[in-house]
Amino acid sequence: MSISELASKLPIQPVNAEHLYRIMRYLVHMKIINMEISPLNGGIAKVTEKYSLAPAAKYLIRGREESMVASILAMIDKDLLAPWHHLDEVVTGNCDVFEKALGKSIWVYMSENPEKNRLFNEAMACDTRLVTSALVDCKSVFCDGTKTLVDVGGGTGAAMMAISKAFPNIECTIFDLPHVIAESPEMPNIAKISGDMFKSIPSADAILMKNILHDWDDDKCIEILKRCKEAIPRGGKVIIVDVVLDVDSVHPYSKVRLASDLDMMLNTGGKERTEEELKKLLDAAGFASYKITQMAAIQSVIEAYPHYG
Repeated sequence: MSISELASKLPIQPVNAEHLYRIMRYLVHMKIINMEISPLNGGIAKVTEKYSLAPAAKYLIRGREESMVASILAMIDKDLLAPWHHLDEVVTGNCDVFEKALGKSIWVYMSENPEKNRLFNEAMACDTRLVTSALVDCKSVFCDGTKTLVDVGGGTGAAMMAISKAFPNIECTIFDLPHVIAESPEMPNIAKISGDMFKSIPSADAILMKNILHDWDDDKCIEILKRCKEAIPRGGKVIIVDVVLDVDSVHPYSKVRLASDLDMMLNTGGKERTEEELKKLLDAAGFASYKITQMAAIQSVIEAYPHYG
């Protein structure tokens, strides 16, 4: 497609055609768009530029399984970006930075703003689709006799849909706050329960928590883990999918993991943790042992097993 053909399909003013060209030039440089130059009507000097989608563009198309559109829109959303304008105050002040920026905690804000909550959940679902494709490859995590599984903070159910498809013998349930469950679609073979994980969690052989502990400070994490322990039988386990920081290693994912740590610091007051920090939480919550499996993602799988005295 030429720049003139593209312009004819967009609601732009003719005077702004050059702006469109400059944007396309940038996208070509970023390898999101391909550009092919060919002679125009056999001329020697005149050429025409044809544009097409590069492989990376698949992440920017709505409706595709690989789409990251919601995640990108959340990253640049005016309100969701606001806490970053208060980065200095995490050092100089003593406040909830998200609350300072938007007048309330992230959880209250989401419950009171349905459109932002929908965008946030869709963005989380983008991440979940990427992570879950790696998670279901860890077959030993699920093929150990687990018959029932509850996804705490399951959001729109993206993780459970993939797990249920890969392991149809497991009875799957998503558990989340009422306003989140209200926005989640109906899914075959997947139950939905609303509630508060700080009060109680539905019983199951295994509890799954993806990107949950990193939202909270240590005391809250211990509280959540204790509720998880109460929900599983003897021989059960908690499956934690979270970043495990190794600040001394040079890993391809290190920059993204450390950036996520800052994001948690600003938005939720939580943090990404090292293995030693996670071990302290598990010990304090009554878990005797754990096993870490690295996935093809920035997160790892931590299988935690309770101590029964």
